[in-house]
Amino acid sequence: MLVCLHPVILLLLINSLDLSSSSSSSSSQNGTRPRCSISDDYSDCEEITTEPPSSSTSEAPELHPCKYDMCVEQQQTCKELAEVTPCLCPGLSPQDNPPSPPHLSGLTQQDDKGVVVHWCAPTSIVTHYIVLVKGKDKVIEREEKVEERKRATVLRDVAAGALVCVKAVNIVGNSTQSCATFEPQHSDSGLALKLGIIGGVVGLIVLLVLALLLWRHKTWRKSTARNETGGVL
Repeated sequence: MLVCLHPVILLLLINSLDLSSSSSSSSSQNGTRPRCSISDDYSDCEEITTEPPSSSTSEAPELHPCKYDMCVEQQQTCKELAEVTPCLCPGLSPQDNPPSPPHLSGLTQQDDKGVVVHWCAPTSIVTHYIVLVKGKDKVIEREEKVEERKRATVLRDVAAGALVCVKAVNIVGNSTQSCATFEPQHSDSGLALKLGIIGGVVGLIVLLVLALLLWRHKTWRKSTARNETGGVL
């Protein structure tokens, strides 16, 4: 009986060994497979995995144009201003190019002999400005050098109809000139006003002299009449 059952027990043992080996192999296969629901390649899944941005990273602040007026005299250049308060300066032409011409914004008569020249800086690198006065036939009468941060200068003894020009200069060369013709403002009305004031003063003096003479004449007549009356009596 034991001899008959021995082959059966052998078969059962062999089957159990096969099942255990298959389960262990499947479990080992399951353990080596990457746990990824999208792809069998874990690295691919890791690449497409997005993580929320960390709180330590922040976006760069938005820069605004610098409060820099090209027509106003400044104590600081726009570059110096941008270093103090982060802002954007207007784009400048390359430093190896001559500057663009400045904009001559106007000529203002300061007094009888003074003319104030106003201009705006170009969007170029400038070392200084040159202000010129041209007479008849555009002949240069004189020129004046002005530092880069200035936007105005005063000229003396500028004749009516003279051509006033401004040009920018850097280490490469000069810009073209920006010019305007000087026309005296309200010269006729000023002269008429002066003549009117002088005429009024002279007329007042004449009236005072006439009034004084008339008063003296009346006084003389009264004194003469009294003397004649006293002589008759």
